[in-house]
Amino acid sequence: MIGLKFSSHLFFSKFKFLVLMLLVIVAACKSDNGSDAPSDLDSDGDGISDEQETLNGTNKNNPCDPKPSSGYTGYDANNTVWLAADCDTDGVTNAQELTDGTDPFVNEQRDSDGDGVADFQEDADGTDKNDPCDPVQNENYEGYNSGNSTWANSDCDGDGVNNGDEVSASTNPYLDDTVFAIAEFLPKLSELQIFRGNVSDLIPHSTTHEYSLSTPLYSDYALKFRTISLPEGGQMTYNGDGLLQFPDGSVITKTFYYLNDERNPSAGRKLIETRLLIKNNGVWSMGNYLWNEEQTDATFSNSAPVVSVNWIDNNGQSQSVYYQVPFSINCTQCHEVGNTSIPIGPKARNLNFVFKGENQLQYFIDKGLLAGAPQLSEIDALPAWDDLSFSLEERARAYIDVNCAHCHQPGGLHNSNTTGRPDFRFEISAGGATFGGFEEDIKSRTSTLPAYGPSMPLIGITEIHTEGIDLIHEYMDSL
Repeated sequence: MIGLKFSSHLFFSKFKFLVLMLLVIVAACKSDNGSDAPSDLDSDGDGISDEQETLNGTNKNNPCDPKPSSGYTGYDANNTVWLAADCDTDGVTNAQELTDGTDPFVNEQRDSDGDGVADFQEDADGTDKNDPCDPVQNENYEGYNSGNSTWANSDCDGDGVNNGDEVSASTNPYLDDTVFAIAEFLPKLSELQIFRGNVSDLIPHSTTHEYSLSTPLYSDYALKFRTISLPEGGQMTYNGDGLLQFPDGSVITKTFYYLNDERNPSAGRKLIETRLLIKNNGVWSMGNYLWNEEQTDATFSNSAPVVSVNWIDNNGQSQSVYYQVPFSINCTQCHEVGNTSIPIGPKARNLNFVFKGENQLQYFIDKGLLAGAPQLSEIDALPAWDDLSFSLEERARAYIDVNCAHCHQPGGLHNSNTTGRPDFRFEISAGGATFGGFEEDIKSRTSTLPAYGPSMPLIGITEIHTEGIDLIHEYMDSL
């Protein structure tokens, strides 16, 4: 009996040991949290087991990690985690995509180039999803996204105006609607096809080019918007550093206006007049358009009204002027040289500077609009009269060249070929010798109120240009 008891005790001891070992083995098969973890468990329903995701370093609870490619069907369509997710981030859940029959891994809304064709469709069609003009659309197409900067900054019709500007001007971004200025004095400025959209916005057509002058003509503190329009295939020709030569069909405009508040251009402006020079049959003709009170258009006119203007200058001071529009016939006093009417401002030397980020002459050359020009370094550049980096002499001579030399030159109204009449052209006045003996007379005439006999200039202003007169007097006193 003793032997039997001992055997039973040994049996039960071994049994306990076996049970304990079995429990250890079972425990080793448990997951970290003590729950069962079968190797095929897929918590997020993405078709990849938790075990594999752990090995791969992806998130076993994120149904969109790893990111599947389009056409993937290995997901678990019954998994609520996967169904609630939006793996292609298009704002539509995976569940809804299944209902709609769309691909839950393709963002059908993404349109990188704004052309209205989704990226996935462009990939399928073999077109460029980053080119807003591919695929090519017909002129009636309106499916584009005008708010997309890539699309807005492109020019799908190749007419020189980007898509965004075409939308703003209510023109067609898919139709080359290039127009050329009409070289005639039609009743309305808007009819000449110089400006597109609302003519008062002064936005030139692609065949019209805004330009500026390093030293401009003074006109009672009015601001000016200048343009050059060339006929189809037309080019200007370089003719030394003086006046450019223009082809027939050219139209040059200068619009005079005042900002309501010079400190804040967005506060609006008052347009007064737009003067035109039109060249046909080798002859320049001059005409004038007066802006209506509504500021919607300008009408061709031979009248010369006085326009009362009030504005606030850059110093916050209130200013006013009775702006005198000249009679067209009076324009010949400045524009006629040797009984031939010519433009005054667009001389190569007065255009040879950077305007809106680019040298103007280089712009015309690059556009194929200016022929025969040498390297820019070989062309003189007229100093800006108010740029203190230039010497007193350079600034004064430039100011006098632009404001006085159209009369004070050979063949001008104050013909310098006549004895006792000086030549004020910039290329002649170096060293100041041409002003010798006339210093006091020049000071007196430029200081005299306009419209009086001895005043200078004779026409074109009603208010003395204080800053310009100070410059001239300082220079004359230095001679």
